[in-house]
Amino acid sequence: MNRTCKVQSFWQHGTRVAAFAVVATLAGCAFSPAACNGFGPGKVASLAVPANTPTEKVFACLEQETIARSDGGYLVDKGVPVRDAANGIFETEQFNAQNVSGFRLRAQLRQPSTLALSLRGAGAYCADLGVDKEMTRLQQALTACLQR
Repeated sequence: MNRTCKVQSFWQHGTRVAAFAVVATLAGCAFSPAACNGFGPGKVASLAVPANTPTEKVFACLEQETIARSDGGYLVDKGVPVRDAANGIFETEQFNAQNVSGFRLRAQLRQPSTLALSLRGAGAYCADLGVDKEMTRLQQALTACLQR
């Protein structure tokens, strides 16, 4: 009798867990784009910019190393970047869009000569597309470009 109760208790508990898993999965589909956008794979970093570098040169290097890359690199936004020279802000076109797959970048030129970078890189189901690796590549490429 004790063994029967344990088996029945396990069956009831297992059924509840399975039902909870199904509900959690379905609910996850409903809010995952917002969760992925807000909490998905991303990285922030800062980069020293040589003194007296014009904002337009910084923007040119950002564009060259992101949306205009010809080596197969892929930031999702291949369109026109958002440029705000007055505030020193450069964003790939869909940086703030929700449920977008691929890399998205926001950079802000701050004083004294610092470039703040924010990179998002979500794939299907919020998979990390290699944000750490891409941020390292981007920092190295921007440093080289800015020193030319």
